[in-house]
Amino acid sequence: MDPDEYHTTYLLYAPAKNPHGWNLDLTAFGTALDAAFSDVRCETRQGRRLRLSFWAVTEGGIEFTGFASNEGRDTIVLTDNTADEAAVFITWLRDSFLPSPDLIRFSSEPAVEAGVETDWRMPAGEDTARIAEELRHHGQVVAR
Repeated sequence: MDPDEYHTTYLLYAPAKNPHGWNLDLTAFGTALDAAFSDVRCETRQGRRLRLSFWAVTEGGIEFTGFASNEGRDTIVLTDNTADEAAVFITWLRDSFLPSPDLIRFSSEPAVEAGVETDWRMPAGEDTARIAEELRHHGQVVAR
């Protein structure tokens, strides 16, 4: 399988030592998505937990589907993206929404399935290509 075409779920969250460090307000997040992306749909859902489900598309046609929650730990989940696509969203999140660029930890569906509970630190000052590289590296490590 081509690692550049591999689609998976990415879990983005605030550091465990600062679980609400993003100050994630779901309404503000929905508004920020709407301002940043060319086409956005958001829906707040109340189940066991309150969460904001979203779908957003960039001008270049990259689609993001996922949800955000601030229960327990500020979290955003992106489903079905490649590392390169997820890096675009993560760069936007870091540079345009979060209060500090060093507050993103991440994991992935393969890591969760393998029982890997370690938070990975997203490079704080790096460009989109470097973030994608980090996501691919993570995938290679957890697949071993």
